[in-house]
Amino acid sequence: MARPNRSPSAFVFTDVKLTLALVLAVAALILGMTACGGDDSSSSDDTTTEAASTEDSTESQSGGAAGTLQGETGPGFTIEVSQNGEDAETVKAGTYTLEVEDKSDMHNFHLIGPGVDEEVTDVGFVGDKSVTVTLEPGTYTYQCDPHAANGMKGTFTVT
Repeated sequence: MARPNRSPSAFVFTDVKLTLALVLAVAALILGMTACGGDDSSSSDDTTTEAASTEDSTESQSGGAAGTLQGETGPGFTIEVSQNGEDAETVKAGTYTLEVEDKSDMHNFHLIGPGVDEEVTDVGFVGDKSVTVTLEPGTYTYQCDPHAANGMKGTFTVT
């Protein structure tokens, strides 16, 4: 059987290209797996509870409704606001306690709307935080700032 007429350097060059392609494929796979996220299993089980206030008053400027809203972010790429166990799609104007449960150290919870720009939790924080916010009529957006462009956000309307 005749051997191909190739120099030894041609075989080495082919092996280097193959090895490089394999290394790049494995790196892309690892990067893709970490970018997809999911449960943040590397975070500790420790949680922190903090309370902050953006308003001194517990009464609405408009004399409207007051109550509690629940916010939740993580552990996957989900974020939501609810009232009385239901998704908050429409809320009456007034002063509310916003109770946020942040389940992942790779997310934050940020509420933006008329007169409100409140980053309730920071990236790196895991636990519960409460703030008091006065909601005026308009549209409000809640989002995870690092992942908002990927759809980790929502809105509700205040009437």
